[in-house]
Amino acid sequence: MAYGTKFYLLALVLLIVLELRHSVDGKSDVPCFFIFGDSLVDSGNNNNLENKGKVNYLPYGMDFPDGPTGRFTNGRTMADVLGELLGFKSFIKSFPTAKGSQILEGVNYGSGYAGIRDETGTHVTLHDLGARKMAVIGVSPIGCTPNATTFYDTNGSLCVKPMNEAVILLNELLKLLVQDLNKKLIGANFMYLEIYEIIWKFVNAPGTGGLIKSCCEVNDYGLCIRSKTPCLNRNLALFWDSFHPTEFVNLFTGTKSYSALQKIL
Repeated sequence: MAYGTKFYLLALVLLIVLELRHSVDGKSDVPCFFIFGDSLVDSGNNNNLENKGKVNYLPYGMDFPDGPTGRFTNGRTMADVLGELLGFKSFIKSFPTAKGSQILEGVNYGSGYAGIRDETGTHVTLHDLGARKMAVIGVSPIGCTPNATTFYDTNGSLCVKPMNEAVILLNELLKLLVQDLNKKLIGANFMYLEIYEIIWKFVNAPGTGGLIKSCCEVNDYGLCIRSKTPCLNRNLALFWDSFHPTEFVNLFTGTKSYSALQKIL
């Protein structure tokens, strides 16, 4: 069975933390927070681009303070939640909107349809630019997304097993890469954050099998159809559209990731 590369590019997120500082008198745990990734953390970087990977329309953002900003979910992304827990008073600005001194606090470079292959993303030698604290978040069980379970045979299970097996292999290699970077790069303190098991437990929890579906009505690209009313239980739903988690799931994964990050904070 062959699968398109877009499935394997969903969800590799790099969260860059520079110049560690512990929270004092209400200040953030770190002075700046740079976010690299795909649509799971995109906060509007695609809004003015000529592509179909943009969602600055309702029902996206219906539970976000500023409405449909271009986030691929109904509310906050995992990166938004993590930023809040790190102590930032406002959400990290997307690249087009970050101006002046705001850049010193961090920038969100996340972009829908971005990937880890050379032809889908730009590589930057972050360590050479001063990055010393980096959290690398692994890939989630994409064989359990509504898109996967709709178009591929699950053989009677909840998820598409071959896709998840490929993800597990990729995550194992990613862990080894992080370990290798810590050994080779001077002063590096990189950390691998596991997200696969978190989502897997959600999907396989008793009674959640029926929730492996899109909360909104989707188009041919798996994105919510403009202005269509979503499901009523979005505060309990697992998936917002065919690919992306709801704010409910992002709150949980963001909190779990913050707890794990305490090892390097």
